[in-house]
Amino acid sequence: MSIIDPKLIEKVPSIFRNKFFLLFVGYFIYLLFFNQNTLISQVKLGLRLQELNKEEAYYIKEIANVKKEQQELFSGIDKVEKFAREHYWMKSDSEDLYIFMPEE
Repeated sequence: MSIIDPKLIEKVPSIFRNKFFLLFVGYFIYLLFFNQNTLISQVKLGLRLQELNKEEAYYIKEIANVKKEQQELFSGIDKVEKFAREHYWMKSDSEDLYIFMPEE
């Protein structure tokens, strides 16, 4: 005598009675949630990769700006003096320096 009613088994679609389909579903669930490389961790890693690519592009751009500024700075003594006046507010002894700050 069977524990499960045979009439009840007949009502279940045949795809859900197939052992290969059930094995596939079980393996898929294992890969999705219980494996070391779950779907959630893969999504997090993908987002982190995008963030790091954006940072890389930013730093490459900044490196190019610094190299351009360095090349301009070391091109002559006049350029060094101009750079010091613009960025560090340096002045000669006979000059007055006025700094205008925008109101906030």
